[in-house]
Amino acid sequence: MGYYYIIKVVMNMKEKTVNFGSNIKMLRKKHNYTRTQLAEKLGYSAKTIEKWEFGNSIPSVETICTLSDFFGVTIDSLIFSSKPDIKYLLAIDGGGSKTEFLLTDTEKREISRVILGPSNPVDIGMENLKILLEQGIHKVCAGIRLREVSVFAGLAGGMTGDNKQLINEFLASFNFGAYSNGSDTENVLEMALDGGDGVAVIMGTGIIAFAQSGGKRYRIGGWGYHIDKMGSGYNIASEAIYSAVKYIDGRDGSVILKDLLEKKLGKSLPDSIAELHQKGRGFIASFAPLVFEAYDKGDKYAANIIDNNIKEVAEMIAVGKKHLSKGKCKVVICGGLCKRTDIMEPVFKKYLSSDFEIRFSDEPVVNGALMLADKNKGNTKV
Repeated sequence: MGYYYIIKVVMNMKEKTVNFGSNIKMLRKKHNYTRTQLAEKLGYSAKTIEKWEFGNSIPSVETICTLSDFFGVTIDSLIFSSKPDIKYLLAIDGGGSKTEFLLTDTEKREISRVILGPSNPVDIGMENLKILLEQGIHKVCAGIRLREVSVFAGLAGGMTGDNKQLINEFLASFNFGAYSNGSDTENVLEMALDGGDGVAVIMGTGIIAFAQSGGKRYRIGGWGYHIDKMGSGYNIASEAIYSAVKYIDGRDGSVILKDLLEKKLGKSLPDSIAELHQKGRGFIASFAPLVFEAYDKGDKYAANIIDNNIKEVAEMIAVGKKHLSKGKCKVVICGGLCKRTDIMEPVFKKYLSSDFEIRFSDEPVVNGALMLADKNKGNTKV
């Protein structure tokens, strides 16, 4: 980088704010060094590093060049406070079945989109999630400077335990201009209610509802597939498979569902049981649309499955309304199960009164993450 560049930097000091101490501290922590460890790497004392970080001294030109090379940053960004110029928004929406990456400019015009597999760390593990995120980010942002990107990652399981912190630290390693993360629920609420009051329901691989009132959020359901029994793609598909195997047993079950399942599986249902157990929740949930297909064929078992599941969701919505003020309750239902509104809407109206204003949203949930990435862009990282 050389001395000539440093002279240019010094000549521009009046136009910029010196932030050397904070920058060194940020870079040290980003690379997981203690003061002692960094001092040993550079041949200084820990006390000297401490003086730099507290702004009590600035090292020599030679040391600034060394630090610039060591951390792989420009001298300008090492010395001054420099907020990145955000030119792109990256939205990540991850669930039990798929993960969508959407890159746009700041006017929300699409640049690229990538869809990968499930990303719930509770299901696939944190290390596999990191591999998936890295793959998706590099694909969707190919040729883009990440320093110019504001990202929001809303992931199922992203708030469980210490996952939020672990994911946030992982995003920090990419050197995005701005980044934050949370659960996929935040994507849905942003997209569906746009910060207003109402009830939002996610009917995807899993099931969860949220009531939002005056900025406060109340959760209903969403306790995981071992506990939740109705309303999700997993629940609906599980009931379909159960009805089909009951028919195979010679009990009261659906031959139509059996035939549809076997057609999609490409083999008999008894020969597919091991595969269903092995591939798990997301794979099982992928068969939920067959229930609506069976309904179209006049299957009474499919009609009963749909009725029972929507009745449960309607109960969740009614509980959510208790947290809202009197009057019409805005309800937005979204997720992968919302494609057949012609079947679902009459059933919801059967179990909910006219006090509920129901809307089905087929807008991609990733758009909610995009809105949050846009809001986040002012929170740039030095």
